[in-house]
Amino acid sequence: MSESSVLRINSYDLLQIAQTKQYPFSRENFLAKVKPELGDGTFIWYNLGNGVAAYTYAYVLHQDTITSLSSDIPGAVLVFNLGDDFTHVFKNKTQYLIKKNSFFIGFSSHAFCMEMQMQKGKRYRTITIGIKEELLFHLISNYQEVYTKMAEETQQNGYAVLEGGEIDLRQLEILKAFDAHEMDENLLNVLYLEAHIMYLAHYTIERMMSTMHKIADFSLDIKTIHSLEKAKHIILHEYDKELFIKQIAYRSAINECYLKKDFKAYYGMTVYEMLQKQRLDVAKTLLQKNHSVKEAAFKVGYKHTGNFSKRFMEHFGVSPSVYRKQLF
Repeated sequence: MSESSVLRINSYDLLQIAQTKQYPFSRENFLAKVKPELGDGTFIWYNLGNGVAAYTYAYVLHQDTITSLSSDIPGAVLVFNLGDDFTHVFKNKTQYLIKKNSFFIGFSSHAFCMEMQMQKGKRYRTITIGIKEELLFHLISNYQEVYTKMAEETQQNGYAVLEGGEIDLRQLEILKAFDAHEMDENLLNVLYLEAHIMYLAHYTIERMMSTMHKIADFSLDIKTIHSLEKAKHIILHEYDKELFIKQIAYRSAINECYLKKDFKAYYGMTVYEMLQKQRLDVAKTLLQKNHSVKEAAFKVGYKHTGNFSKRFMEHFGVSPSVYRKQLF
């Protein structure tokens, strides 16, 4: 990003208000559009009126841009990035890269400020949920150790970041409710969206706090846990392919030896055992759908039906051919 060609602008000056809507209990939502000379896209703000607000933006900029943002309201944000990568630069010059299809929880003090680095022509799209500090304290009161650690970092630096890793399938499903790039004025539809905002916040906080407990229980750092979860994702979604430990370790950004050791400790089974279980569970479902034994074996990654039948018998206590006959 060439400094001479970069546009520096306040985040709010990037936008122009296009529409506002008042709802019961002093709640106001608004739609803003990127100023046409600067780019193309929308920004939608939702005020739930209960200490929680959310906003979405989706836009493309005409030139490399650094936007600045500040806030005097302490609290936290849950940020879900569905667009291209971008970078946050904080007051102390620390940089934090937000990768596509990832999320994090950011904590801010009453003197928060940062810059966001974005490139010309990239497609940016995020969904952010903001939670006021007093509400956040009650929401994570059962996780006092985590809250204390984040509060100390926030007081010292003006911010703290709790990395969430890859957006999972349930989060992606909830995020589909935010696909629209225009503001819906139908109150029932707005309530539907607000319900999804609260569900997403609840699920994400629970997921993050569970991860923090696992870090303590298994003496693993969050990077290792993310690698193990990535390895599991590969196994559960690519079980029909020829997978090797070395390949899974490389794609999950973890040492092969650590993958073997930590995967077993974390999930209670080896990589190979999880792969076999997934293949056999899917094969059983295929047999229930009237696939032949040979079809089921090949579809889940077995090259030989004899080996498949042996594994199926060991896992379920019945051969696949007998199991299929019992169904039909």
